[in-house]
Amino acid sequence: MKGNYIRGFEFTDREGSFRIRRAENNSYLYFPIAGEKGLKSSLTPNLGGDSMISQESFLLEPVSVENLHNNKNGRNFWVYMDNGEVWSAVGNSAEQESRKFTADQDESQVSAGFMWHRTSRTDKKTGLTAETLSFVPVDFNAEILVVTLRNETDRDKEITPTAAIPIFGRSADNLRDHRNVTSMLHRITTTKEGVLVTPTMSFDEKGHRFNHRTYYVLGSDQAGNPPVRFFPTVESFLGEGGSFLKPRSVYRQETGCGAGETFAGKEAVGGLQFAGRTLKAGEEVSYIVLLGIADSEEEIAEGIRRYRTLTQVQEALRETKDYWLRKVNIDVRTGDEDFDAYMKWIAFQPFLRRIYGCSFLPYHDYGRGGRGWRDLWQDCLSLLFMEPGEVRNMIVANFGGVRMDGTNATIIGDGLGNFIADRNGIPRVWMDHAFWPLRTLMLYIDQTGDYGILDEKVPYFRDAILRRGNRIDKTAENPENKHLAGQQVYEGTVAEHLLVQLLAAVHEVGAHGVLKLRGADWNDALDMASQNGESAAFSYAYCGNLFLLAQLLEEYAEKTGKQELSLAKELRILLDVEAGTGAGGEEKTRRLEAYLDAVEGNLSGEEILTKVSEISETLTAMGEDFRRHLGQQEW
Repeated sequence: MKGNYIRGFEFTDREGSFRIRRAENNSYLYFPIAGEKGLKSSLTPNLGGDSMISQESFLLEPVSVENLHNNKNGRNFWVYMDNGEVWSAVGNSAEQESRKFTADQDESQVSAGFMWHRTSRTDKKTGLTAETLSFVPVDFNAEILVVTLRNETDRDKEITPTAAIPIFGRSADNLRDHRNVTSMLHRITTTKEGVLVTPTMSFDEKGHRFNHRTYYVLGSDQAGNPPVRFFPTVESFLGEGGSFLKPRSVYRQETGCGAGETFAGKEAVGGLQFAGRTLKAGEEVSYIVLLGIADSEEEIAEGIRRYRTLTQVQEALRETKDYWLRKVNIDVRTGDEDFDAYMKWIAFQPFLRRIYGCSFLPYHDYGRGGRGWRDLWQDCLSLLFMEPGEVRNMIVANFGGVRMDGTNATIIGDGLGNFIADRNGIPRVWMDHAFWPLRTLMLYIDQTGDYGILDEKVPYFRDAILRRGNRIDKTAENPENKHLAGQQVYEGTVAEHLLVQLLAAVHEVGAHGVLKLRGADWNDALDMASQNGESAAFSYAYCGNLFLLAQLLEEYAEKTGKQELSLAKELRILLDVEAGTGAGGEEKTRRLEAYLDAVEGNLSGEEILTKVSEISETLTAMGEDFRRHLGQQEW
């Protein structure tokens, strides 16, 4: 955008594609590329960054933002020339580092769009130009790197190219915990096409598990010809005294090994050396490097078959670009083309969050994967515009994360409605969590008129965390992680889930009759906040939700003709009309405790038909009473 602090930045089309000249001169830059099968990567202008499927399966070494300028063991592609000169096609050599910020620095540019990243680089000294293209196919767990070298001089050059991709091949936990031990578990094999790493097991203090996952780096030239030799371990690639900025194997043109070799107990590198060749004046040649994670030999063979030649890769890139452009189907036109292109990335952001969650980009490195409760609902808001056909199922499934005590699961697995029991006994409760589902549902209903969604039946989540996070009881869990009535899974309507969340939340008040703060990301650092804190801001927010849910239920009755809701008998404890007519903090706490007693074990299974008008009147009375209290006390 105009005035952007990144020097040399400009959009190049209406679809959000952009370019940045000498992007490596801007600190902390990285770019995401990912597919829909699980592989997610990040790239710096010099092709640093990492790549993984999950917290347990990192293909490249895990990084945070400070690693972006500290680490030098990123993806690299080396060119050895007949006069003994060596050049990195990604700009990551000791010589190129020393020439940075001088007149001899490589001329370079990054260009990128949705899930694809391209760099171009020219070495003024040798007259070589390199272009690197990186993307992840939508339906395959591999990162494709295409390196194209061009001789810009008027004389032929003899070149020997070597791809070098360090393979981490284990859990992110092993970055510091048992790194040396887990390297001993590596079983490394060179094949005709590249280097495979299959650790014998996943190892940490929680236990040892057999591993069948393979991490690999494969390569071919543009015609599909494989490498001619390999450097499959860190020590063979770096050589004695070498480094990732100056590897002895490249500078001394050491022999390496052939296909069919095996190595054990070493740190691994996908070091692939291609046949030397003459690059004529004005001629260019391309090389394909496949970085991936596979669960079977068949999957690796499929990658070799699908992405062996330049023609195949160019077709895969076209399909990848088309797929993501179709996903981002919102076009903004304001008269400011830069702003319009920027809004394309705003629309793309929910897809990135769905894929990367909160944990798998250098600036988003907290947690161990997945999305949070707020993310589920806020993503639905965006997807209402771009994928409206899927949102109804998402909303209904998300309610399956609500506990009967009004809190919700905070460990969210892959797939729709997959909530995971907390095995670590960390009873975190965020007081704002119950606020978001109603707001999201209201926007959905406003756009669709689908009041029938309130009748959908959904189970309640159950794990060892009870009484709104105040008790841990492992015996309360069951294999399905669902709340039971007798021996059967109990299912309540979406309307009932909304009532459970809202009523439990507005009854959990502190000493001043204001809603307890509990856990809260924005002010966890406040001393004793989780014990004594109260939130006037979110008390007003929930007060608004009381009125909003009352209105929604009235509209539901009018639109559907249904004048009653079937509610779990236990919920009547919180829905007594007297609770909305002046009940103070002590009375609210008493009611909440009585309700938590009733739902701590299995439910009775008894349901009571309750008039919608009665529920609406009770919610409105509660809202008016709470608003009056806040207005008199909080300012």
